[in-house]
Amino acid sequence: MKRIYTLPLLAFALLLLPPAASSAPQAQNWAEPALHGFVGGGVGYYRVEDEDFLDEDDDLDDDRFSWRVFAGAEFNRMFSAQVDYIDFGASDDGDARLDVDGWTISGAAAFPINEFFAPYAKVGQLFWDSDREFGPTTVSDDGNDFFWGLGARFTVTPNVDLRLEYERFEIDNTDLDMGSASIQFRF
Repeated sequence: MKRIYTLPLLAFALLLLPPAASSAPQAQNWAEPALHGFVGGGVGYYRVEDEDFLDEDDDLDDDRFSWRVFAGAEFNRMFSAQVDYIDFGASDDGDARLDVDGWTISGAAAFPINEFFAPYAKVGQLFWDSDREFGPTTVSDDGNDFFWGLGARFTVTPNVDLRLEYERFEIDNTDLDMGSASIQFRF
């Protein structure tokens, strides 16, 4: 009885060997040096939690849309560097208001599953400007903070990718969690 199941399973495993062997050289091509530039843009939706205000009842907790433009260099299909401009827009919660925008510089490492799909992780620095209002008081500030993100790149054509990302920014004591969708043009 065991032979009846073993033989078909062995035959099935042998059928899988040629496609697996033919995909191995392709995986090596992803890591070969091939410098390309890229530009793109996208929209996002973020959640902000701000604990900078005096009273716990007045913490800012809001969701808003954002937009971004970016440019960068892809050293191969696995490693890239990028510069973004992100406008987080203004978040309101009663008398509290937060308006943030900034520039980022980041590096990303992708893990191509196949030629059409590659999840990736990125880390970088956000250089931000913010205006915080609470009632009649407005405070302008700037600074820079570390951020990280996870995403997936979907290759539509050899020069066009769609990207879905989750990024976590911290601006002083303000947490910004952003999900975004972008289009990237490679040249």
